[in-house]
Amino acid sequence: MTYLEKEIVLDWIGAGLLVLGAVVGTLNAATGVGWGIIMVPVLFLIPGLTPQQAVAVSIFAYLFNSLVASFENVRSGLIVWNYAVYLSIGAIVGGVLGAHLLQTFSALTLKRIVGALVIAAGANLLINR
Repeated sequence: MTYLEKEIVLDWIGAGLLVLGAVVGTLNAATGVGWGIIMVPVLFLIPGLTPQQAVAVSIFAYLFNSLVASFENVRSGLIVWNYAVYLSIGAIVGGVLGAHLLQTFSALTLKRIVGALVIAAGANLLINR
């Protein structure tokens, strides 16, 4: 593949990621569901991106979606602060532990874990009312 061909492919991937980020970001901000369940498996499909990089890219991009949506939710008065504080403290601990665990998983193990979580989440949504 020539340099120009690689640039064209990157442009298409970039354009696709912009659309994907907007669509999934909207779904996530409106429902609280979707970012990791949709984004990570899609990022697994990008050539040259390892599963670990796909997870890291997804988490990094989610930071901005979450930050903007959080500001809007604070402004709207929707945050229940005592719950949010406890969850946030737990999330900080989980973020540190999870980032370290991510580095220990093989690509296959990570794909299997993500696949199992996607199946479990889908089954939960379909079964529970």
